[in-house]
Amino acid sequence: AREDSVHLETFANEKLAGASHPWSATAVSAQMVALNGLVAHRTRFSDLVVLPRPYGEGRGHDCEAITEAAMFEGDVPVLIQPDGTDFPQEINTVMIGWNESNEALRAVRAALPFLKQAENVNIAIVDPPQHGPERSDPGGSLSQMLSRHGVRPEVSVLSKTLPRVCDVLLRHASDIGADMMVMGAYSHSRFRESILGGATRHILELAEVPVLMAH
Repeated sequence: AREDSVHLETFANEKLAGASHPWSATAVSAQMVALNGLVAHRTRFSDLVVLPRPYGEGRGHDCEAITEAAMFEGDVPVLIQPDGTDFPQEINTVMIGWNESNEALRAVRAALPFLKQAENVNIAIVDPPQHGPERSDPGGSLSQMLSRHGVRPEVSVLSKTLPRVCDVLLRHASDIGADMMVMGAYSHSRFRESILGGATRHILELAEVPVLMAH
């Protein structure tokens, strides 16, 4: 593990050489029992944590644990980058998965630098509640908030035509050619620890574009 961390530190130094902004790279290693605390301490003062997809070939329990620790213990927004892809040079279209939750709102606030840069911002709402504060204007309050930042979003109200809401959102992201998805991260409690909820996990497993999440 120590050798791997040193190798990654060297890789980061090479990639970041010549960057115009201040940066540093530090190699660390830890046993699984200490991983949550280490990640939480290292990430809690960050604006954003960028991580690879925590599932798939070559991914162990430590990858998922790092993602969970950053989201739930470090309390910091996390940007998940799919395998085999480069981060887009330009963010033209961003899809927001909106359900009026605090988690989704935190994700939107964290994503504001990207939203301001995007040409198109789409607020996707699946089967909005019929008895909520936005029942007559789904996504209206969020649109108003974003407009104060110079963002002019479009709202798409979608029907749940697939078994899972996450599948509807993923299909819609593909249909509009989204370069990034923004949504809340949800958890289940397990022995006082938070683990990724089913919908959150499915999005991270299947999304073909970067996903910015906050809890």
